Amino acid sequence: MYIEHLKIEKIAMGGMGLGFHDGKAIFVANTAVGDTVDAQIYLNKKDHAFAKVTKYLERGPGVIPSGCEAFEADEPCGGCDWLMLDYHTQLQYKDILLRELFKDQLDVYGGMEASELDRNYRNKVFMPVGLQSYGIYARYSHSIVPHERCLNHPPVFDDIAGTLMQLCQKAKVEPYNELDHSGCLRHIGLRCNRDQSEILLILVCRSARLPFSKTIVHGITSAFPQICGIVQNINRDKTNVILGKEDKLLYGKSYLNDILSDIRFEINYKSFWQINSGCMEKILCAMRAWVKPDYKVIDAYCGIGAIGLGIAGEISELLGIEEIPEAVQDAKKNAENNGFDRAKYVCGKFEQKFEELNATFTADCIILDPPRSGVPESSLWNIRKAGIPRIIYLSCSPMSLARDLKILMHDGRYNLLSLSGFDMFPNTWHIETLAVLEKT
Repeated sequence: MYIEHLKIEKIAMGGMGLGFHDGKAIFVANTAVGDTVDAQIYLNKKDHAFAKVTKYLERGPGVIPSGCEAFEADEPCGGCDWLMLDYHTQLQYKDILLRELFKDQLDVYGGMEASELDRNYRNKVFMPVGLQSYGIYARYSHSIVPHERCLNHPPVFDDIAGTLMQLCQKAKVEPYNELDHSGCLRHIGLRCNRDQSEILLILVCRSARLPFSKTIVHGITSAFPQICGIVQNINRDKTNVILGKEDKLLYGKSYLNDILSDIRFEINYKSFWQINSGCMEKILCAMRAWVKPDYKVIDAYCGIGAIGLGIAGEISELLGIEEIPEAVQDAKKNAENNGFDRAKYVCGKFEQKFEELNATFTADCIILDPPRSGVPESSLWNIRKAGIPRIIYLSCSPMSLARDLKILMHDGRYNLLSLSGFDMFPNTWHIETLAVLEKT
């Protein structure tokens, strides 16, 4: 079905523009409020549809040239939603989304905090490698969209990836073919610390055999001496999961050093670490305002200890819970390296460990930083039952947060003291949201 002169009236969760045609909601990617477009429907539901722009007739306020060929391609790169918007307009849109979602909590809503950088802010990327090139997947697809320069991560990442591909071609390292599960190189992974003085290179391969690996290592490290480690990760499975369980260290070390809030961290190539360090500094600053020197704090989903150690100087005791053993070891090492002897870490799933630990560790505050899916419902009820005086909840999914807050605040058990948005992910619709609750 083809629609002419569709007016985009608002922005929706998911980053798409929303217009209406014959009483039906039409969601259109890569559009802004005020756009008028011709569009082709590609998925038609009973009360809504999804469409693709065939022609822009008029552009709304805040629209600028994206400066990215991959974003402008017929099948656009899926790494960005709003690269065609100036940064001020992006922040306005995110503020609107949060205000609509949390319309009953606007009395404590503190607005959107901007990112220090709206370009080249990412400290990590994994780029799929295919028969034609490497790049980033198109939206909702495994079609690889090549790019020369991604505007979200540092330019040196693309320099390294381009040089690596040339070396691999000379060494006859075959790119991965997803269709028949053949070839070798599946993904190019890159991580850097804040000043880019240390860079990790991860080569995700289908098998342990990597032709002329020593030649490749010598060539890439000669060209880029800031590479502190090269890891070959081996993923033998036919899967959408990027990393496998096996790895080999080809050069240097499998971790890098970074500093957050004047605390030094060792970050393994597999470890979770927020991709926007400048924004994370702002979040930690906001968190520290809600804890007190006598607080005993549980840091759930603690990873390598970034949040807990980031506030450790403001509290009396810290107990971290994390299910990945390697991350627990890193957290212990990071606490030791920074002289925090009041931090302890336990390995296990939060939902399984919480009740047991809460019986012996009477917490004044719990920090929740769960995956995008949020906190399991049973754990939320257990937190309510425990009656922990203060909850600090950091969420990368506003929808999951809104759902979880309803349980925590059910029957007035907890009051919401503060709600703020942080732009961890410029040029996308994604929002990091911080909520602080207090037991009534």
